[in-house]
Amino acid sequence: HNNNNNNNNSNDTSSSSKSETQTTNMMEYMAKHGNSLRCAFILHAETSLVSLLNLIMYRKEHCEELDSEIIVAMVDYCARQMSSLAASLPDNEMLHRQREPGTIQEIAKHIQTRSTIEAMVENKLETEFQTAVVATSLASHLCEHIDSLPLAAQTRILDTHDYLMMMIPLIDEPPWTRRRIKSSTSTKDCSNTAFIWEKLMDDQEWKEVESSELLHMTKNEAQCWFAVFHLTCSNVCRERYALNVFRKEQLLRLRKFLNDIVIDQIPVLADVMRYMDELSLMYVPESSTGQGSALLMQQVDTVRESILYKCVWKDVINSQIEHIYSKMNDSNDMDLRLIAQIYNEETFGDFRGSTAMNDDSTMIFHVELVTISLCKDIDFYEIFYLTPDGRDEGTTTQTPNGVFRRTNMKVVPVDHENNDLQTIPSSGAKLQANVSFKDVAGVKQFSIDLMLPKMNESCENHVVDSQMKWIQMGRLEDQLVLQLGFKPCLGGGLGSYNLEQAYLSQPEHE
Repeated sequence: HNNNNNNNNSNDTSSSSKSETQTTNMMEYMAKHGNSLRCAFILHAETSLVSLLNLIMYRKEHCEELDSEIIVAMVDYCARQMSSLAASLPDNEMLHRQREPGTIQEIAKHIQTRSTIEAMVENKLETEFQTAVVATSLASHLCEHIDSLPLAAQTRILDTHDYLMMMIPLIDEPPWTRRRIKSSTSTKDCSNTAFIWEKLMDDQEWKEVESSELLHMTKNEAQCWFAVFHLTCSNVCRERYALNVFRKEQLLRLRKFLNDIVIDQIPVLADVMRYMDELSLMYVPESSTGQGSALLMQQVDTVRESILYKCVWKDVINSQIEHIYSKMNDSNDMDLRLIAQIYNEETFGDFRGSTAMNDDSTMIFHVELVTISLCKDIDFYEIFYLTPDGRDEGTTTQTPNGVFRRTNMKVVPVDHENNDLQTIPSSGAKLQANVSFKDVAGVKQFSIDLMLPKMNESCENHVVDSQMKWIQMGRLEDQLVLQLGFKPCLGGGLGSYNLEQAYLSQPEHE
């Protein structure tokens, strides 16, 4: 049995390495020929399918209707996805990118300088992370219905992959919670560094939370606890799960998380706490072999075997290049509109991607970053970054071009040694906005000549009108409108303004 496992692991590693190489070559070709947007849709297809399976497997009768081969493949798939979330950060580029994204200034600089292939690779890592998160929820449903699963699937959950042990690092070091650097006024002075806490919400977006709210459960966190509950308190698991010293020690690591606040949110965890209190007093053997048999036979994952070893991927890639990617790019690919429409259907609920369509079949992309630059003399200087405020759902407004959603944007000053660049003259300069979108390399640019009201220089004691002055960049016809609010400031001298507020409006695609 061990020799077979070693051979399978070796084959899987070799196949995964070849697959990664072929994927990289394919992405390089697509980037060179302008197929980055189609690549984003293709990558998102896996996330959508796993999300759909997650909804289907919520009901017990659906688990019972699937045959053994499909269930075994699903259990193995979820195990691989959860392993990717628990891998150490130095060896896990996907998780490292989520846990340590850098400051807004660093992200902005990277977005502006990244190449098309870099944007595609980052989108691939982002999609892999979203898929792994949804697969964890799917694994929780499998644990809930474990008594309805075939024996082969039960053995894989309890012994081969040991789902219970896999849930422990996801609770102890949750990949959906992070502390990141918000901003720093000086890279040399750590005392001026500001940190914020963020959690991954149900819409797969990171949102800032107060430190006092860290114990408030999200659905991602709750799914892991529900899996632990079913794997420790169900009769099937208690009868078949072979405890040993290692498993006992690892399981008791979760005891410190079970407090009144957590149990109030998930009352069934009171049974888990009781089980752990009993386990702490229980004697378990140093090691265990599950069923205690010298010969252990397991069902092969025939679904994955047929995909990895029977399909000639090189021929598939050559065929796709010849018949699809060599004949079109994102600018003339009409299939993209049909694909976008699929992800905009109501049947997909909240599991939409970052691209959608409005009623007139115009594709809409979620904004990732807006860079505001000021032209002084002949040079442009970046002065502010605008990022979406995840806590603001925005408001909708009916316009002649349809319904638009107006959302608040966070205003982050760019660090400059010359503080004069942070102030904006009322006239005689040009303001430029570069808009970067998720999953798409390149920017959309808007420019405007500043014509803000001049302040009265003879005003005694520098008392000026503090009312907000607004300018608009973009039009409804452009499918994107940026509204910037300026206030007079005395620090830069009379006639200067500072950017205080910003709003972004895009067509509503619900």
